[in-house]
Amino acid sequence: MGKIEVFYQAIDGCHQTRFYRTLKGAQKYAQLMIGTHPEIGRLYAISHDGIGKIMATGCKLADLFPKRVKELV
Repeated sequence: MGKIEVFYQAIDGCHQTRFYRTLKGAQKYAQLMIGTHPEIGRLYAISHDGIGKIMATGCKLADLFPKRVKELV
């Protein structure tokens, strides 16, 4: 897997972009920011309270939240 870019945005305008070489690091950050059970859409994942949003390149959203995806299957 190459470089993974994870973009976080909150409804108050706060935003951060982080870059990772491993999926594990990207997962840890994404789950820290919006939890382990977000609503996953086609292009982004949203926290259960609707405050935070994650978008990513270099991996699938399902890869960032494997516990959530497993529950949906």
